[in-house]
Amino acid sequence: MEYNYLKEPAFTLRLSGEHFQSEIGCLGKQLVQILTCIQHETSNLTWFAFDVFGSSNQPSEVLFPKPYSGILNTDELIKKVEKIVQFHHEAELEIRPFDTSYFEVYGMNKDIEAKIKSCIM
Repeated sequence: MEYNYLKEPAFTLRLSGEHFQSEIGCLGKQLVQILTCIQHETSNLTWFAFDVFGSSNQPSEVLFPKPYSGILNTDELIKKVEKIVQFHHEAELEIRPFDTSYFEVYGMNKDIEAKIKSCIM
């Protein structure tokens, strides 16, 4: 019997508000900054957002209508994230906000890690 195990990420980055010159973390505009940084490298990915809850002018259920939402590409994800003021919790494929304090970015591609570090850190 073959087992499919999740692989350990090759990198983990923890990005708090200070990485974005802000006292507040997990803002929609901060996630936009992360996504814009890696937009070229991730343009062909399908993203999945899970259990999104955040402050916005629209209910989170309008932007992310299911407990999990498939999002066709990075551009579409950026358009949705731009409308969130602050994430309270959520889990996306590789980027997770924690308790409005920081984002954690997990990944397998060290080039994406280097790109994020060059843009934000």
